[in-house]
Amino acid sequence: MKRVLFLTQSDNMAPMSRFRVYQHLPMLKEEGVEGVVSPAVPSADYGPDGGRKSLGVVLKNGFKTFTRRVRNLHELRDYDYVFVQKTVLPAPFFNMEWRFSRQVKVIFDLDEPIFLKRPDSSLLGGLWPQERRLLAICRSAHRVVVENSFLAKFVSRAGVDPAVIPSAIDIKAYEIAGDAKKSPRKIPAVGWIGSQRQQAELRLATPSLIDLHSRTPFVVRLIGATLGAIPARFPIECKPWDLRTEAADLASLDIGLAPREDTEWNQCCSGLRILQYWAAGVPVVASPVGVYSEMVRDGENGFLAGNRDEWTEKLCLLIKNQELRRKFASEGRRTLQKSYSLPVVSPQLARVFSD
Repeated sequence: MKRVLFLTQSDNMAPMSRFRVYQHLPMLKEEGVEGVVSPAVPSADYGPDGGRKSLGVVLKNGFKTFTRRVRNLHELRDYDYVFVQKTVLPAPFFNMEWRFSRQVKVIFDLDEPIFLKRPDSSLLGGLWPQERRLLAICRSAHRVVVENSFLAKFVSRAGVDPAVIPSAIDIKAYEIAGDAKKSPRKIPAVGWIGSQRQQAELRLATPSLIDLHSRTPFVVRLIGATLGAIPARFPIECKPWDLRTEAADLASLDIGLAPREDTEWNQCCSGLRILQYWAAGVPVVASPVGVYSEMVRDGENGFLAGNRDEWTEKLCLLIKNQELRRKFASEGRRTLQKSYSLPVVSPQLARVFSD
């Protein structure tokens, strides 16, 4: 049994750590990999919705992370590998990744393009250059794991061939049969799930929703967003995100929105939102950006919409055609099971800890 110390960014409540590490632990153990998780900062310390933070909160969280990681340095003798999610510290203090690699085999996980300035960066976002530092970390690591092929291109600049392992979904957690027929509703629910810092992307679909609401009845249901996410006069239902009710909230949707602005950052981001829709049996309309264009086969397991007219046309088709919604939901779930489910992805991660 190989022992791995997982240095995650946060606890199980944070999606970035839950989907990349925590949910894999049971299956990894079946594959002969025993994992122990050491989160840097509990999700509660990130503040409401993990959004922008004051300088005091940033410094406080940075100090907590530093003290925990110094303690981890003295625990490495008990492990065969250490799995580092993103970077150990938000700034290149003490070169801690190099210190870890001197004592144990480091697996470096990169699931976001943190070598770029985040569009919604907080107070200290973009203050230190990350590109050169990240390439140095990749060179010193035993193995590098990336979320998708777009991030793999960046890592290859370090002369490293990374393992491309996408985020996965535990289908059982959603308790929705992919081919089960949802009870027909007189008024379909068009919805979105995400955080308040992500809700700005809804503006890409808002004009089409406004156009359609005068032509056909539907309700807009937002999970994790605020009422101001869609500035429209028709009724909008907003519900706070809650892990305990997430599956049921998603299952209440008839159509899932996945708009994404075509930026360098978004081209490298994961397709987790689409996976959640598919797990809950919800058909998708998405922007043809980054991995979205790889996951969604237009007209087969969902729709891709690149402009206002396409969003209007394809949303209208799904709103009015329940059989098409069922077809896309079934095909989407089949895509999920084949390429993005835990039984498929967890063994890929287990192989990373093999020489």
